Amino acid sequence: MIYKYMPIIENEMKESDLELIIKGGILAPSADNLQPWKFKILSDQIDFFLDLKHTQNFCDEGLFAPYLSAGAVIENIRLAAAENDYYLSPSYFPNQKDINWVASLRFIKNNINKFLHFHALQQRLTNRKFYSSSRKIDTHVYSKLQNLVQEESDFNLIWIKKDDSKYKKLSQILGKADQLRFENKRLHDELMQTMRFNHKDVTQTQDGLDFRTLETAPGSIFLFKLMSEWNRQTFLNQLGLSQIFNLYTQLQLRSSQACGLIVSKLHSPINYVRGGEVMERLWHEVTLQNLSLQPMEALPIFLINLKETGCPQFTRKQKSQLQNLKSTFYSLFSLQETNGLIFLFRIGYAEPPKFRSLRRPVESFLMK
Repeated sequence: MIYKYMPIIENEMKESDLELIIKGGILAPSADNLQPWKFKILSDQIDFFLDLKHTQNFCDEGLFAPYLSAGAVIENIRLAAAENDYYLSPSYFPNQKDINWVASLRFIKNNINKFLHFHALQQRLTNRKFYSSSRKIDTHVYSKLQNLVQEESDFNLIWIKKDDSKYKKLSQILGKADQLRFENKRLHDELMQTMRFNHKDVTQTQDGLDFRTLETAPGSIFLFKLMSEWNRQTFLNQLGLSQIFNLYTQLQLRSSQACGLIVSKLHSPINYVRGGEVMERLWHEVTLQNLSLQPMEALPIFLINLKETGCPQFTRKQKSQLQNLKSTFYSLFSLQETNGLIFLFRIGYAEPPKFRSLRRPVESFLMK
């Protein structure tokens, strides 16, 4: 949805108003819920930066995943600002020499526009449950979501639905990608570092992956704790554990009604920031449609890393597997090398999760 406003007058905002708007912004998703954002509050403006402490993982190579999450933050800030009678005027990458300075967010008084999506800010979440395999999504919903994405120039939403002959193949390659995540030491170690296994860790850090949000089977926490050491993980993989994660992903996809992929015309930082805005907009609409959504980002992140670095942490065999996965993935979605892989997700109807990820307090994001 392209937002157009008629600004009224400028005025200096209270710092408390800006912090309230930031509080809405940080409800955005981020890779492994690490919330890699920093804000510098000025009189009628927020300067928005990536937080270097939280952009060091495999998924952060080239900063494309952090830029995506930053775009989602900007979309949330746009909604929160409008709800408080302000129009958001973003200036992207205001300092070309500082790749971590994502945007300057300027606010202008405007008491005209409000957005229905504001009501999805608190509700939007990732649902990792198995979905209802029998409850179909109406055709008009797919069209509405596709039109919403395509209202923004240079972006497209491509569906592969459950009744499509390509869906089974897509499920297989996404399962294989998740299997690879447990067969690579760096990916394993970073995942375990972000995992929060108990209430104390969850409440102390207020970031990372609360184990309960994974919606795994009762007792599986003991398996994950056993896996937390790489040597034990490799031993369990020899017994077929990583293949079980492959199968689990395929079963999740079979319970869903479709997979969608948001693509941009180009693979560049600004496309990922703007793509994050589009992603969050779509996710809000999905929420208001009472649908469930889970990002399926392992393979896109691998492919972005392959493009940016060549995946030096992967073995020769793993790189070969990844090249094969890439070939199939690009063929299924009819992609070009120049495309940006913005957001891959599964969708369907499901019971709401019992738990949701926390966010750190606003104060922890503010720069002096």
